[in-house]
Amino acid sequence: MDNFQQETISRLSVLEEKTNQHDGKLNSLEEKTNVINRIATLVEQQVEINKDAQVQSREQFTTLTEMNSSLRNLSKSYEKLDNRVEILERSDSTRKIDPSQFTKDLIYKVLPSVIATIIGAWLLIHFGLK
Repeated sequence: MDNFQQETISRLSVLEEKTNQHDGKLNSLEEKTNVINRIATLVEQQVEINKDAQVQSREQFTTLTEMNSSLRNLSKSYEKLDNRVEILERSDSTRKIDPSQFTKDLIYKVLPSVIATIIGAWLLIHFGLK
C-alpha cells in the first residue's frame, strides 16, 4: 500500500496545485469582472451625460437662433431710426431762420402793414371819425 499511498499523495498534491492555480485564475477573473462592471457603469453614466449634453446643445442652439433673430431685428430697427434721424436733420436744416429772408419779410410785409395802420389811425383822428 505504500505505492497506493504515494500515488494518492502525489495525486492530492497535483490536485492541490491545480486548485491553487484555479484559485489564482478565479481571483484574476473576479478582478476582470469587477473592472468590466465598473466600465459598464461608466459607459451608462457617459450615455446619460451625452443625452444631457445633447439637450443642452439643443437649448443653446435655440437660444442662439433667437438671439440672432433679435439682433437682426435690432439692426433693422437701427437702420430705420437712422433714416428717420437723417430725415429730421434734413428738415431741421430747412427750418432754420435765414436772417436775410427774415429782414426782407419784415421790411416788405410787416412794416407796410404797421405804417398803413398808423396812417389810418391818424386819418381817423384828424378827420374826426371815431
